Formats: sequence, structure tokens, C-alpha cells
Amino acid sequence: MNKVLLLAFLVFLIKTSYCARTGDDTVDEREDAEDSFQETDDLKSELTDTEVAETKVKDQAKIGLTLTPDKEIVLTISPGDKGKKGNGVVYTRWGKTTCREGAELVYAGYAGGSGHDEHGGGANIVCMPTTGVGHLSTQNPGHHTFMYGSEYQSHNKIWSNHDWNVPCAVCYVPDKSTKLQLPGRITCPDSWTQEYRGYLMAESRGHRRNQVFECIDEAGEKIPGSNRDTNGALLYFVMPKCDRGIPCGPYNANIAITCSICTR
Repeated sequence: MNKVLLLAFLVFLIKTSYCARTGDDTVDEREDAEDSFQETDDLKSELTDTEVAETKVKDQAKIGLTLTPDKEIVLTISPGDKGKKGNGVVYTRWGKTTCREGAELVYAGYAGGSGHDEHGGGANIVCMPTTGVGHLSTQNPGHHTFMYGSEYQSHNKIWSNHDWNVPCAVCYVPDKSTKLQLPGRITCPDSWTQEYRGYLMAESRGHRRNQVFECIDEAGEKIPGSNRDTNGALLYFVMPKCDRGIPCGPYNANIAITCSICTR
């Protein structure tokens, strides 16, 4: 900032000195003016080189001093790379209470959804916060649907999470602008960042309720003290129905489908 003020003051002095001269200036005065402009060019070169070097290290603004053919002095200030960011993107990390390093935790909570054996309700699960909960009315609404906690249903050796409730974390990444849920892969495409990877999960095919396919973290955590068979909104691993529109290879009929959450 001090360099910017100093450079701006120098530009003001030079322009004032130049404008005060008339077409009847003496040879000596013209030589003095040329010397001033030469010093300005030298200062411009020195400052520009210095600022560019600092920009590469500190992402500072670049300062430029330009002398036009009409002897007009132009001061330019351009932002460094630090200001080049996306709009930011928010995603939910299912099965975890934390975000990856570099992502901001907006809030953590419990996964919730409609009952597995009920008609109606929501088709998705939502991350219900556990703090700061507010109420707009104390009146019982009468007609309603229910929000249940979501449980892992994992009768297998992949996890030991069966009947435990599912935590969640809502994460914000300021330097990204879009999110992709990529089924079937444990890596992200080139130029994309992997937020986390895991297993694709949904409601059981024999239940009344449909559930949006969600990517649950591969190291799914358990909500402490929730190991009770209360059911509610349930999450099951997803298997490919081989040779029914899904090719056997690369998919395997006996292996749970994976997923990745990617941002860019």
C-alpha cells in the first residue's frame, strides 16, 4: 500500500510539472523533462519487476506505470491470483461429522428421512442439525408426516455398523463452483478434487419408501448410543443387477457399488 501511495504521488508531481510547461520551453527545460521521464521509466521498470516477483510469492497486487505516446502517465493496479476463486460449493458428507482438510464445516448433525414402511414423505435424506434448532410455532400441525433417524443396514463384513444411526457433516469449499456425485468409481476425473469416497446406498428394494442414492463415506461413523433397532429411514448397500442393462464387467454382481464426491 505504501508503494501505491508513493507511486501515485510521484505521478501527480510529474504530471503537474509537465503540464506547467508551454511550447516555448527552453532546451534545458526539455532536457530536464526528458530526464524526469527517463527516471520515471527506470522507476517503472524497477517497481514492476519487484511487484511481479512479490506477486508470485505473496499473491499481491501488481503495480504498473505506463507513459503513453502523448506523454500521459497511466497508473495501473491489477489484483493478484489470490482473488481468483469460484463461487464456492456446499456438499453433505454422509457418515461423517467432519470435512476434509481445506473444507469448512458448516454444521454437523444426524441423517434423517421418512419411514421405510410408510407411504409418502420425502424421497431423500437430510442432514438435521443438533444445535441452534428453532421453532416458529408451538401449534401442533395436525396433518403431518414424520422425520426418522437414518440407520445403517449392513449385514456383512464391510462394516460393523448395523442398526447404528448415521451422522452427517455439511461442508463448504470456497474455491470450487460445482459438485459431482460419481457412482461406481473411487477416484475423480482429472482436474477434479475428491472430497471423499465410499459406498452408494439407498432404501431396500422390498420397502415402500424410495430413497435417493447417496454416497456414504467409506469409513462411516456411528452416532454414539444409537445402537438400537428402531429402523426409520434405512440405508442399504447397492448391488448391480448384472446383465439387466448393467454390464458384468467392469461391474460385479456380488460387489457393492462405490462412489466418489468430486468438486471443481
